[in-house]
Amino acid sequence: MTNLRAKLQEVSKARLPMILVVYIICQPLLDVFTGLGAQAGHSITAGVVVRSLVMGLVFLYAVFVSDFPGKSRWMLYTGALLAYLILFMGYMFSIGGLALCIGNMRELVKTFFAPFLLLFLWAIYREYGYLVTARTIAWAGGLYASVIPIAVLTRTSYVSYGNSGYGYRGWFYAANEVGCVMALTAPFTIWYCLRVLPTVTKKTWWKGALAVWALVGVAISANFLGTKIVFGAIALYCLAAFIWQVVAFRRERTRARKIEAIAMGGMLLLTLAFFLKSPLQDYINRIYLPLLNNDPELTTASWGEEIRRASRGTWLYELIDSNETLQRLDQILSRRLISASPAVQVYTEGGVLAKLLGIGYANASAYSREMYFMVEMDPLSVLIRHGIVGLLLYYTPYLGFLGWSVVQFFRRPAQRMSSLCYCTALYCTLVGFGISTIAGHALVSPAVATFILVVGMQVWAQTQEQNELPKPSKA
Repeated sequence: MTNLRAKLQEVSKARLPMILVVYIICQPLLDVFTGLGAQAGHSITAGVVVRSLVMGLVFLYAVFVSDFPGKSRWMLYTGALLAYLILFMGYMFSIGGLALCIGNMRELVKTFFAPFLLLFLWAIYREYGYLVTARTIAWAGGLYASVIPIAVLTRTSYVSYGNSGYGYRGWFYAANEVGCVMALTAPFTIWYCLRVLPTVTKKTWWKGALAVWALVGVAISANFLGTKIVFGAIALYCLAAFIWQVVAFRRERTRARKIEAIAMGGMLLLTLAFFLKSPLQDYINRIYLPLLNNDPELTTASWGEEIRRASRGTWLYELIDSNETLQRLDQILSRRLISASPAVQVYTEGGVLAKLLGIGYANASAYSREMYFMVEMDPLSVLIRHGIVGLLLYYTPYLGFLGWSVVQFFRRPAQRMSSLCYCTALYCTLVGFGISTIAGHALVSPAVATFILVVGMQVWAQTQEQNELPKPSKA
C-alpha cells in the first residue's frame, strides 16, 4: 500500500500540472456540451458526469494519496463535512425515505463540489506548489467569451431568458451561470491581452489578432448575454484597469505602458459602445425598469403562475406585499425573495432538525408546499437547504479567507496596487463574493465555484509572494 501511494505521488507530481491546465481550459467546452445536452432534453449531461467524477477523484486523492503540511487539520474539516452529509441524508430518509434521498442527490453533489475541490487544490499547492496560473484562467475566459459572438454571428445562439426574449447565452445551459463565470474570468483575459499586445511583432501578428479577438469577444459577451451583473463587473474592471494603466504610464513612460493604456481605453469605450445597441439595454429599458416602476402586467408575467401559486400565503410573501421597501428590494433583486418564499416557509415551519440540517432540495409529503424553486442567493440557499450546521461548515472558511484577504491588502496597499495581476485577482474574488451573496449561482454551481476557487488561490499565492518581499519604504 505504501509503495502504491508513493507511485501515485510520483505520477501526480509529474502529471498534475498539465491535467489541471487541460481541465480548466476545457471548462468552456464542457459547459457547451452541457448546454447542447440540456437543449436536446437529456436528463444527464456532460457537466453532471464529468464534475461528479472529478469530485470523487479529487476527494480520493486528497484523503488517501496527498501528504502536505497541515493535512490533519484539513482531515478534521473533511470529516466534519462527511459527518454532516451523513446526518443530512439520514434526516431526509426519516421524512421521505430513499426516494427523497435520491431526489436530493444531484443538487447535493453540485453544492458540495466546492469544498472538496478546495481540499484538492490546497493539497497540491502545499505539496507540490502547483497552482492554476493567471494565464490559464485568462485562456479559459477568452474561450468563454468567444462562444457567444460566434453563436450570435451564426444565428445558433440560445436565448438567455425565454420569458423576456432578451439576451444570447451562446450554446451554454444557463445565462446566470455563464455570466458569473465570465465576471470571474474576463478580467484575467483582459489583463493577459494587455500583456501580449506590446510584445507583438510582424512574425507574431497572430498573437495580436487573437488578443484583439478576445477583447472584442469580452465586450460583446458582456452586452449580449443580457445579464446586468456580468456587464457591471466587466465595465467596472475596464474603468479601474484603465485608471491603473494611465497612472502606470505617467510613472513609467515606456512604449509597452503606452500601448497598454491605449488598449485599455479602447476596451472601455468598446464595452460602453456595444451597450448602446445591445440586448442588455433593451432588457433594462423594456423589462427591468418597468418592473421597478411596478408595471402590473410585467410584474404578473415575471412571477409565473407556478411560483405565484407556491408563494401565496407564505409569511415572506405577505411581508413583502405589505412593505414598500421590501417590494423595491425584491424588484432590484429580480424577484429573488418572492421565489425563495416557499422554501423559506417550509424551513421556518420545520422542527429543530430542519433548522440544524436543512430541508434539502426535493419536495416531500411532510412539507406544506412545493419548495423546489431556486433560492438564488447562495448564503440563504445554503441555510435553507442545509441548515445552520451546513451553513457554518460551508461559509466559515470562505468568509475567513475574504477577511484575511482584505486585511492583507490594507497592510501593504501600495505594494498590492503595484501589480495589476494581483488587483485583478482580488477584484474577481470580491466580485465572486458579491455575486454569490446577491445573485447566487456561484459557490453552489460547480462551474462557477471552480473559478471562484482558482481565483482565490491566486490571491493567496500572490499575497504570500509579496509578503516575502521587503516592505516598501514610505516616501
